Amino acid sequence: MGNMDDEIKIAIVLDGKVSQLIDLYEKEKEKGLLYKDTIKRLEQRIESMASEIETLAEANRKLKVATAFKSKRDAADAKKIIDELVREIDKCVSLLNR
Repeated sequence: MGNMDDEIKIAIVLDGKVSQLIDLYEKEKEKGLLYKDTIKRLEQRIESMASEIETLAEANRKLKVATAFKSKRDAADAKKIIDELVREIDKCVSLLNR
């Protein structure tokens, strides 16, 4: 009967190891879900910041144009900015005409 006792002991040890493995799997699964949530929040934050950067860049450009027109010595800068705006408008028009 010693053989049967050994098999029971092995089965008990295996059952414990399987339980440990299942616990580890569940913990890793929870970590994965937390990581996915974190990634989603960070992606949303990146999108929000990109939008804010775009808004600030546009405001900065408008401010540069306004500043350039206030001073006569910045007339060359004003012309340069107007030329850039005209080129951008031309690009948009050509895209619309496609």
